[in-house]
Amino acid sequence: MELNHTDNVTSEAIAGIWHRSDSWLTESLPAMIAMRRDFHSHPEPAGEEVRTTNIVRECIEQTGLKPRMIPNSTGLIVDIDMAGVDASRLAIRADLDCVEIPDEKDVPWRSETDGCCHACGHDAHTTMATYAAMAIAREASSIRGASPRHNLRFIFQPAEEAATGAIDMIGRGALDGVDSIIALHCEPFIDTGRIGLRAGPITANLMSFRILLSGRGGHSARPHEAIDPVPAAVNLVSLLYQLGPRSVDSRRAHCVTVTSIRAGEAINAIPDSAEVSGTIRAARLEEAVQLRQMVSQCVDAVCIATGCTPHIEFPHEAPATNNDPLVTEFIAEAACDVVGSDGVIRLELPSLGGEDFALYQQQVPGAMARLGTGHGPMDERHGLHSGLFDIEESALLVGSRLFARAAIRHIL
Repeated sequence: MELNHTDNVTSEAIAGIWHRSDSWLTESLPAMIAMRRDFHSHPEPAGEEVRTTNIVRECIEQTGLKPRMIPNSTGLIVDIDMAGVDASRLAIRADLDCVEIPDEKDVPWRSETDGCCHACGHDAHTTMATYAAMAIAREASSIRGASPRHNLRFIFQPAEEAATGAIDMIGRGALDGVDSIIALHCEPFIDTGRIGLRAGPITANLMSFRILLSGRGGHSARPHEAIDPVPAAVNLVSLLYQLGPRSVDSRRAHCVTVTSIRAGEAINAIPDSAEVSGTIRAARLEEAVQLRQMVSQCVDAVCIATGCTPHIEFPHEAPATNNDPLVTEFIAEAACDVVGSDGVIRLELPSLGGEDFALYQQQVPGAMARLGTGHGPMDERHGLHSGLFDIEESALLVGSRLFARAAIRHIL
């Protein structure tokens, strides 16, 4: 795979293309901020990203490009052909969906949809990719005149939070003809103007679990006549937190987290069932599999002790995002163009977050970078999937420039 080609291309021509695209993106920052705030105010959960998809499509079409809609679905594929139609492609991926949590911020662009919020930065990812595509389309004739050797594809993917969007896009041909893929992810604990990179795993293996503990409801004054699922749920949570760290080598990064406990509504009635949900995360697949077995064993043990009947499922699963070393260094070169070598941070440890971008990496070499979106004291910042999460919006210019620089480097 050729990641950087300047043969037969004058440095003056490349510098001119970069300068014009950088200048246009800089001038477009207010428009980027407006787009991102619009997406933020109108978040759409996994599989429902119709409005978001249409806005991206309309913007892209204004440049003369012809986006390819996904039939009977959301999502978009945008090809920018600079070389021959058979030339290999670099893919740039952005995700469209939101997180299903309430927005707790007091800002003008606060979510207008109850229970939904762009708390993971997908609104920023989509905005940056859209404007990078538009910037490159504006330079299409100049790029074609510089003897390009490769083509480009932008993938606007739905349903990342459900860990189903990437596999769906792959099945619909998103990687056909693609030889490498890149992406960015917002990181509030890296300062705006800096970019974090790591070869190898940068996120964790992810499994979600949903456990239904079925008992027999009854009067709260007569618990002996019921099979109470509430103590079963309480004891299960306690076991998971006690045994999780003792199920695998403590030197390996991992965590088991319960995110939801639901049981009944009446103040004087024992419910028929209780539900416990959460996630398993581990840097290595071996630990993830061990933790999944531990969860199942804890469920069985609690049900034997309480008389409840269990039903357990693992609805979402994504492998670790494993950055290809060559593609990582390719992003690093483009990042140095944008933020300078001092602005590129080499990350020592992977995040325990999950990302279905990893599914693309199982098909072609790829890498994801961490885009700094934070500002102010660290203890006043809000993490991903917090209802208070927001970004320093000047990061939109950094990310869009990085996408554009990486694309131009690859094409030429």
